[in-house]
Amino acid sequence: MPLTPNTITICATARLVRGVLAQHQQQQLKSGATQWQSAQAYTLQQWLDELINHASLLGFIPSDALPTLTLSTIAETYLWEQAIETCIAKHEAAELFDIRSMAKSAIEANNLMLNWQLAEADINHDFITQETRQFLRWRHTFEDFCAKQNAIESARLTSLQIVLFAQFQQQIIHELALPKHIQLAGFDRITPLEARLFELLKGCGVQVEMMTTHTQGQTEVKHFAAVDANSECRAAVAWAKQKLTENPKAQLAIISPALGSIRRELADLLDDTFHSETLHSSLYETPRCYDFSLGLALTEYAIVHSALQLLRLAASKADLIFDEVTPLLQDVYWGSQQELDARAQLDAHLRRNMSASYHLESLIKQASKLQTNGILLDELLENLTQISRFQNQQGKQRQVLSAWVTDFVQLLDELHWAKTRSLSSHEFQTQQAFLKCLKELSSLDAIFGNVSASAAVQKITELCNATMFQSEAKGDIRIQILGLLETPAVQLDAVWALNMNDQHWPPAVKLNPLLPADLQRNRGTPNASAAVQSQFASLVHQRLMTCAPEVIFSYATKEDERELRPSPLLEIQSDLQTPSTIQTLTERLAQPASLQFLDDFIAPAVLPDENIRGGVNLFAAQAKCPAWAFYQYRLGAAKLETPVDGLDTMSRGSLLHKVLQLFWLDCETLSNLKALFPPLLNEKIDTAIEKSIQALSDEINYHIPPQVLQIERNRLHQLMQAWLTLELERADFVVDACEKKFELDVEGLKLNLSIDRIDKLAEGGLVVIDYKTSAAVSNSSWAEDRISEPQLPIYVVLALKYEQVVAVSFAKIRSDETKFIGLSAERDVLPKVTALAKVRENSAFYGFGDWDALLEHWYTSLTNIAQEIKAGVAGVTISNEADLVYCDVKPLLRLPERLLQFEHMQVVLRNGGDA
Repeated sequence: MPLTPNTITICATARLVRGVLAQHQQQQLKSGATQWQSAQAYTLQQWLDELINHASLLGFIPSDALPTLTLSTIAETYLWEQAIETCIAKHEAAELFDIRSMAKSAIEANNLMLNWQLAEADINHDFITQETRQFLRWRHTFEDFCAKQNAIESARLTSLQIVLFAQFQQQIIHELALPKHIQLAGFDRITPLEARLFELLKGCGVQVEMMTTHTQGQTEVKHFAAVDANSECRAAVAWAKQKLTENPKAQLAIISPALGSIRRELADLLDDTFHSETLHSSLYETPRCYDFSLGLALTEYAIVHSALQLLRLAASKADLIFDEVTPLLQDVYWGSQQELDARAQLDAHLRRNMSASYHLESLIKQASKLQTNGILLDELLENLTQISRFQNQQGKQRQVLSAWVTDFVQLLDELHWAKTRSLSSHEFQTQQAFLKCLKELSSLDAIFGNVSASAAVQKITELCNATMFQSEAKGDIRIQILGLLETPAVQLDAVWALNMNDQHWPPAVKLNPLLPADLQRNRGTPNASAAVQSQFASLVHQRLMTCAPEVIFSYATKEDERELRPSPLLEIQSDLQTPSTIQTLTERLAQPASLQFLDDFIAPAVLPDENIRGGVNLFAAQAKCPAWAFYQYRLGAAKLETPVDGLDTMSRGSLLHKVLQLFWLDCETLSNLKALFPPLLNEKIDTAIEKSIQALSDEINYHIPPQVLQIERNRLHQLMQAWLTLELERADFVVDACEKKFELDVEGLKLNLSIDRIDKLAEGGLVVIDYKTSAAVSNSSWAEDRISEPQLPIYVVLALKYEQVVAVSFAKIRSDETKFIGLSAERDVLPKVTALAKVRENSAFYGFGDWDALLEHWYTSLTNIAQEIKAGVAGVTISNEADLVYCDVKPLLRLPERLLQFEHMQVVLRNGGDA
């Protein structure tokens, strides 16, 4: 039916209203018109509101016939929650109920009763379930709450407006100009409440008809079976590209009953295919040729997420969690853009020096500490101080929502939220949508009363989460992405319907648990039975099959390992030949091209004045993988630490080292240890533990709970007892040094190191010990050309090269195992440590003739590694990938890519040099 001055269009959705108005405008422009009367298109609620309000203004509908407040979704949910909490307050398990889910089910049940005209009298109270009985109690309580506030929910408002229309029908006919024709657009299912209104309109002489969307002529229907959902999306996008190549003015639609689950994937494929330039951040908002009907919750948008994070921080004095602090510091929507690098340094500093959670004051203290070290964080400190001040002033206050909104807007303004740079069009629209939510919340003071700051922020978050938003589409839209139940406003040339599997279409039966199942089935409410779903789906399916000259239905045959079936509504004669698939931008860029290969295994040589950090770890990394050593110790690449609450593994290991150092500095000799009676030994152990814990507490920047420290005391005491028991099995010795520092020059490389312990035997000679608390401890690499555990060899042949070292060993100290793992020049130096001359034939050390030969091997190996470092050897060469388990820079090594290159080279060599 054409749009005329005597015709109005009632649309099922606000989006369809906008589409109808835009289509009317395009038609007028196409006809050459320079001015025209706007089309009259409304949602049903918009039209009823206008009609009843007009009648009220004319005076024949009393002004008090309608409540003063129409509840928003968040307000209605809150009142239902209050009603439910009131009704179950005395229940013994009241605290265990999920009130939010119960309110959601109650709202759905209430809407079904209103829209499908289900009266309480229709419910058979002789067979009523406990769930229904409770729901009716909640409903009565909810209605009482609404009456006290003179408020009404949306569904009941529609019902009341229709009652008023029927009651004052004659006055409305005479005083108001009802349209001659009403066409209904997008109404696949008409509720009894809507049907009642349309019958009343027909009784007033209004012609009510459904808007036809059928295509002219024959429709060609095809089917396509895809391997999985991803293949479906790729095929649909490839089809759209082909259609627009053939006809750039074509109007297409991609439709899905599961649009929410494939939205991001489909958007990425469409961007890769039609708008690859949007990969560049400055072109991200380039107008698209496609438009999604399904928006995202406001909370999904970065600028709104930023505001909510700031408000949560200001409204609560709870500890900050490190994974919340990181995005806050990286946020570009508040603070100074010039401080972003400094904020990143602060983030790394906090990860290294703080626990997983801490107070805002601690964050301010650490930022101030960096500020004194030359890292400029002036604006961040000012903003954090402002947030802290807000916490202290407003933290315990309770006030109405409108007051909180005023305070929050002022705070965001003071924090320069959304003012760090000029906002893009999309960002500005999103910001305005957020401010509109705040304004909506300000009107609900009567409903919510006085609340705390954190409760106010929670309500804002809930409202934003329930508000679906999508920035205005400005491009030449040629592809509409729709849900299966949506009606396009334009005549389509071709349609592709995705995800047409039986799990999605028809929709599954889903009865409301709060209403009698028989009543729902008998009245044919949505989702009530398989018959209802099948009948409804058939009507929609028939509309789809005639909405364009070409319609393609596709379905996936598998989801992971699960076999899928097509929808029973698909009348599959023969499958469509597989269309050419579409490739992502990444896949296209990865295709073979003319490439220049460069050897990257040699880095610049070490300069004479270059200071390389890392010490022993530098040599270990170079031995395991030269590229690791280059990236981490010459370029300074490192991972961001992940803080933990309490003590991390490194801190616990350092504590044990400190305890052992303090104990042996006091005990000094094995004979002194043997002379200690158990009580005195325990006392000395505990003294060393307390001093070590105190030293750690003075060093760190955060509080460790007393309970954690007590657990650590017990652990350390048990480890010390076990380890000293093993030490008692040794021959007599004197502790010569603990944590002894050395500065070495190895082939021109400056090396700073610290030896855990050096013992002097009674017969002469030194034993060098390195404490280990890790599970995997091995000395097998000492016999290899590349020594991957070089600590002890470095200590022996470089730091103590002029001393007589007769044994070297790791001291493995763990709750499940304590042992020495090493080698000695003579027998019986350390418990269960084999002398070199007695090693078995299958030992890696069997080939060394004597102790001096082993030391010579170590010296040669270590100097070769030092020369490699100096020469800039930085290739990715590894003998065992397990050696890289603690590699901070593993992603930079690109191991999967290099494996592919290696396999390709193997194929080339097998083919005689031909690729």
